[in-house]
Amino acid sequence: MDVVVARESAEGEGASTTGEETVRLRIGMKDLGAREDGEGEDGGEDGDGTDEGPEVDPYFFDEGYSVAASTGFARVWEGAEALSSFLTRAPERCRGKRVVELGAGVGECGLVAACLGAHVCLTDVRAVVQNVIRRNVEQNGDGEATTREAWPDSTRVGRGSATRATLDWCEPIPEHPFGTSTTVGFRDADLIIAAECVWLRELLPPFAATAATLLTNGVPEMILSVRDRSSTEDASSGKAFAHTNEVVREFENAGCALTTLHRQPAEDDGKDIVVFHIRAADDGSIE
Repeated sequence: MDVVVARESAEGEGASTTGEETVRLRIGMKDLGAREDGEGEDGGEDGDGTDEGPEVDPYFFDEGYSVAASTGFARVWEGAEALSSFLTRAPERCRGKRVVELGAGVGECGLVAACLGAHVCLTDVRAVVQNVIRRNVEQNGDGEATTREAWPDSTRVGRGSATRATLDWCEPIPEHPFGTSTTVGFRDADLIIAAECVWLRELLPPFAATAATLLTNGVPEMILSVRDRSSTEDASSGKAFAHTNEVVREFENAGCALTTLHRQPAEDDGKDIVVFHIRAADDGSIE
């Protein structure tokens, strides 16, 4: 995909714009044929690649992996496209900031933010980070990022930078996601972004708890894109998909306040995609 970025005449926050340039992003998807880490490449029962048995997801038994996680890096979902477009129209929302993307999947939103001048750490469960996000960061990178705002081990992407780290919402937030040689952690972010992370009801509580923990411990704000796929907001119905109103309530119950930044119709079922601004409810800021 192409990202149009304002060209500046000089580095720094007060630099004037002198036109536009286009940064081309390459976004790879999940490959079920072989793992990036070299495991699961035998090819068949007798090792000659001729076994015609059922296709098996080679990441299925990895720690933290699930069927829900598998959908995240198989494609760019509609809610992620909406968030990427929103950031492109409002680059000041992320430019120059340290950003953590939750549930990054293939990483489009985080890489778009990096092109626009953000310094992004794309996170997901280990299998997604090692086998898809790592490749997408590397193939869009342009050398080591040396700016002070960049996360550890970042590479230059567009006008910003990007790196990756493991963050499983069902586990405690790691204190040293980049190793013990640095004190930098996720709580040092200026902004959290996420898209299409809470389509399943079972994902909503751990996701909201992780985001709220960061928001109530130093991260000022979050931008979340929610694509409603539900048929009811009755949690007792047994239906799998979470309603947008359930997302709002879960964050409010976790001590957060939400404001709608953008709303657009989804492509094919009469539902909406909503982009929210979220902050800790008692931080006193006004959107």
